[in-house]
Amino acid sequence: MTGEEGAAGFPVLTVLALMAGIFAVGSEELVVSPLLVDMATSFDTTVAVMALSVSAYGISTAIGALLFAPLGDRFSRRLSLTIGMAAFVSGTLMCAFATGPGVFFTGRALAGLATGAFVPTAYAFVGDQISYRHRAKAMGILVSSWSISLVLGVPVGSFIGQWANWRWTFGLLSVLGVFVACVMLMAKTGAGPAGDEAPQPAQDTAPVSSQKWIQSAARAFLAPKVGLYVLATFLNMLGFYGMYTFLGSAMQYRFGDGSSMTGIMILLYGLGFATSFVTGRWADKLGKERVLVALLGGLVPALVAIPLVAAWTPLLVVCLFFWGAMQSLVVTLLSTLLSESSQQYRGTVLAFYSLATNLAVALGAALLGPLFTEYGFSALGWVCAGITLVAFVLSGWAQRRGIERATGGDGAPVRTLEAKVAGSED
Repeated sequence: MTGEEGAAGFPVLTVLALMAGIFAVGSEELVVSPLLVDMATSFDTTVAVMALSVSAYGISTAIGALLFAPLGDRFSRRLSLTIGMAAFVSGTLMCAFATGPGVFFTGRALAGLATGAFVPTAYAFVGDQISYRHRAKAMGILVSSWSISLVLGVPVGSFIGQWANWRWTFGLLSVLGVFVACVMLMAKTGAGPAGDEAPQPAQDTAPVSSQKWIQSAARAFLAPKVGLYVLATFLNMLGFYGMYTFLGSAMQYRFGDGSSMTGIMILLYGLGFATSFVTGRWADKLGKERVLVALLGGLVPALVAIPLVAAWTPLLVVCLFFWGAMQSLVVTLLSTLLSESSQQYRGTVLAFYSLATNLAVALGAALLGPLFTEYGFSALGWVCAGITLVAFVLSGWAQRRGIERATGGDGAPVRTLEAKVAGSED
């Protein structure tokens, strides 16, 4: 038991630091939209030009995940997290003190690279250092940080930008980043009073530094079920972002321009998404793969129903809340299952997860925007439901493969590493 652990051995301080880090990078990613006009005025340019900084951030995040997140497999993940957050702080400060669009874009690109490295490494850190019985709970806390940045970070950042200056928004995010970096640096590993690491199995220490990056990435992707879950992640997020991107526009058509109901509806989704704080522990008890399959199956009719019930506000409220709750736990379970799929290449596997997510973000609006414009929200719901249905099939396939491996293909149970770990902790 360490100084930061509770009675159940849960590393509270470290998880809160990781949560704050994801809140910071999530807020930086989303907060630009309400500040675009003020930034364009400051730099004497157009909103369209400043909007390109969103693309720069997203592309850099994908590149950062591919190039830097796998380094955590070779070196200390805690050190990688600290360096990643330090780079995020540097990029955010560049944005805060930018004298022109060029400097601002450079800062956004640096912050995006740092985000791409930090987020999958944080997920891998949970897989490494938090016991199996608490892993989904911890991952749920991290995933819910994205909804907190949506529900709290963006409105507060917008308020600060309106009442003070948009530069203060980036300045305060950099202060939060400094806090995260300090906690990760001071919480030493090993037997120190703040350490939360448990001894790792022999497989974790297998050297990979001599392998080429492409070989390492190929081996990670070909690990059991990794490819299926990465593709399921891409399809689930494609269906999600395709729907969510145009949710605000659909609500404006429903309630009228300037109505506060549009913001309230999006807030209800965010509140539902935050439920992974609680639901993550339920998945631990019921079985992660079984719950994942059930949730993806439930998302299919939900995506069809949301446009159909848009005219009935009470039903819309219920559907949006449960959509957020189901999507939150799906994201939690996919990231958790991928973090457990390969111990040696955990960081690389989660880099694929981050790449799939960011690719879905980029393609969701681009591919499904014309569909929404031409055929409306209902058609969009059916297409996104169809995409999610494929993710449901893939997750069921992965679950079946897991059962076959666990029984040795002949019905005889085989005691897996995770079962051994869970058994030893109980």
